[in-house]
Amino acid sequence: MIPAIMDALRHAMRRHVGEQLTVPQFRCLNFIALQPGASVSAVASFLGVTLPTASTMVERLVRAGDVEPRTSPEDRRRSQLHLTRAGAAHLAAIRRGARKELAQVLATRSGEELRTLNAGLEVLRTVFVVPPTSA
Repeated sequence: MIPAIMDALRHAMRRHVGEQLTVPQFRCLNFIALQPGASVSAVASFLGVTLPTASTMVERLVRAGDVEPRTSPEDRRRSQLHLTRAGAAHLAAIRRGARKELAQVLATRSGEELRTLNAGLEVLRTVFVVPPTSA
C-alpha cells in the first residue's frame, strides 16, 4: 500500500516540476529548503550521488537563480547553500500544484473515508518522526 501512495505523490510532484527543473534538481532544491546552510557534500549524501554530480546540480540551480551559495562564517573555505526568493517561489508553486492535484483525488472520497485516512496519518506521524538532518 505505501509504495502505491509514494508513487502517486512522486508522480504528482513530477507533473508539476516543469521542464526547467529535473526531478533530482527538485529534490536538491527541496533539501536546501529544509536544510538552509547545507553544504554541497550534504546534498550529495542526501541524493546518493557523487560530490561532482551534486556540485554540477547545485551550480545549475545557482545559474537559474534558485539557490545562492554563501561563505560560511565559521570556515571561509566552506559554502552554505540557501534558497533565493525565486527558488522558494518556484518550490512553492510545485508544491501547490501537487497538493491541488492530490486534493482533487481525495475530494472523491467520503467524509468517513477521509476521517479514517486522517486518523491513520496521525498514527504514522507519531511513529515515524523524522529527525533533522545535519548540514
